Amino acid sequence: MFKPVGKIEKVHDALRVDLLSWKLGTLVIAAGDIPELLSGRMVDVNFVQQRPGREAFIGYAGTARVSRSGKAINVRIGSRLMSAPIKQVQRVIAGQQIAARLSAPAPIIDAEKQQREAIDVGLIQGF
Repeated sequence: MFKPVGKIEKVHDALRVDLLSWKLGTLVIAAGDIPELLSGRMVDVNFVQQRPGREAFIGYAGTARVSRSGKAINVRIGSRLMSAPIKQVQRVIAGQQIAARLSAPAPIIDAEKQQREAIDVGLIQGF
């Protein structure tokens, strides 16, 4: 089960990874890294911060690579793994599509912990 977490868009000749939860700048896969990414190599995902009156700061955020099956682009930011269908990403690069859907696996629920909780946990207890 996967849930949507963002999208991959083309900005100039680079790819912007737009995550709903990322607040530290703009995540970017450099234009020069796109052919390497599509050929199966691991490439860097960087973040760019624009500061008023100063030069842009560019830092390392994670990696991107083609999945083992070859059907997706996997983006890893910290310990978080997200995937976008490779066909959608190729259409974005070619300018045929605006954005590619980026999804992450749904969190794994500890069933034993859930069963130990009271049945009314989290419910409003009064009127």
